[in-house]
Amino acid sequence: MSMVQNKQIISKIYTFLEQKLPIKIGVNKKNELARLIYEISQAKKVSLKEIAEAVDVDTIIKDGKSNLFHKIKKGLIAIRYPSFEHGDNLHLMPLKIRDENIECKPWDFNLKPESIFVEKSVKDMIWTCEFIKKFPSAKVVVINSFAEGARNFSRMTPVEIYNPRRENIFLIKNKSAFIKICPCTKGCVRCGYWILNVGFGCPIDCTYCYLQMYSNSPGIILPANIEEYFNYIVEFDKKVGKRTRIGTGEFTDSLALDKYTNYSSYLISFFRETKNLVLELKTKVADINNVLKQKPHRNVVLSWSMNPDHIAEKYEQGSSKIEARINAALLAVKKGYKIAFHFDPLVYYDGWENDYRNVVEEMFLHEEIIKHTVWVSLGSLRYTPGLKQAAEQRFSENNMFYRGEFFVDELGKFRYPKELRIDMYNKMTNWIRSFKTHAWIYLCMEPEDVWAGTLLNKEDGFK
Repeated sequence: MSMVQNKQIISKIYTFLEQKLPIKIGVNKKNELARLIYEISQAKKVSLKEIAEAVDVDTIIKDGKSNLFHKIKKGLIAIRYPSFEHGDNLHLMPLKIRDENIECKPWDFNLKPESIFVEKSVKDMIWTCEFIKKFPSAKVVVINSFAEGARNFSRMTPVEIYNPRRENIFLIKNKSAFIKICPCTKGCVRCGYWILNVGFGCPIDCTYCYLQMYSNSPGIILPANIEEYFNYIVEFDKKVGKRTRIGTGEFTDSLALDKYTNYSSYLISFFRETKNLVLELKTKVADINNVLKQKPHRNVVLSWSMNPDHIAEKYEQGSSKIEARINAALLAVKKGYKIAFHFDPLVYYDGWENDYRNVVEEMFLHEEIIKHTVWVSLGSLRYTPGLKQAAEQRFSENNMFYRGEFFVDELGKFRYPKELRIDMYNKMTNWIRSFKTHAWIYLCMEPEDVWAGTLLNKEDGFK
């Protein structure tokens, strides 16, 4: 279904409500009904007429105008959220797909910036010059600071800013926040992960990516002073005092732009000298040529995000196919690298068990991968208010948000019900453990009561 078709469906829903209901209802109430009807129509592929018949709207109207809205809403909730109980928070957000919204263009693995904004402080650095040479057709603009360069885009909406981010590259001198602790959700069990900030912005378009809401940058930000990171890494290595994981994949994909930045070559060399730190290069791409040129080291782990093929194709646009990711992992272990995998997010839908079990079996079909996998993380699809709306303005296919039930937890994040998440985690754990791997399996962004319901021990950890 195209973005135009989505807009047409939404228009029909509002017209249907205006013509069908014998009374006028407020904007907020109308938005709630429209949201429920739209998600039901998308998830179940049914018409407005079929939805009206399922709720028995005609009978509700004949019964009188009293509590008309609440009766219809209750019927729609029973279809969209069959396990809904009093006290559950649905937070039904309005539909914000507008005529000006155009589906974003998928990335084709080739960066083609129109403009490269370069801070004065880094314009003469060797890394900067080498990067710019790769894009002879790009307009190079020297700026005093990132803020100055971004000012030209200040009147754009978040979606207008995010969609063309690959067209604008900002080369800056990073001066702070080189290393920070992973922003684990309050109340969730921490896994002891740290973030090495080597850029902001990802060229891959994942429907569920939080950067759609988190980013206010009109382009991808890349630090040119990557060699200056070494001093900070050395000092942090002294402070931690034990084996500690640190990764570059929180605000960007670790390797998606590596053929242009060559960051991996710098970082792998840096981490040869660390005593306690283990670098994770986390990615959704299969191009690891720069990494393979480097000598493997126990302080470097390559990892891949995993999902069934149809999930990756629909909701991780611009990423490599799952088979290609597995083949890249196989190349890495044959070279001598340790590897890891991340099933985050796990997406619930009819038949998810068979699809995810098949991915696990495809991963561990190779004995080398079983032996060299050091950790596997599990996390379910979750999102903050507004992210679903942003995705709806950028992608025509958003059924991952409409299949399965999402309730707002005490921290304001939309999640599957706890029992469902536990069931998914336990099944994944059993499938992974059936291959006799010694990999550490852990949950991402989950509270203690969810850990307690799984087969996992939160006291286990990376060693």
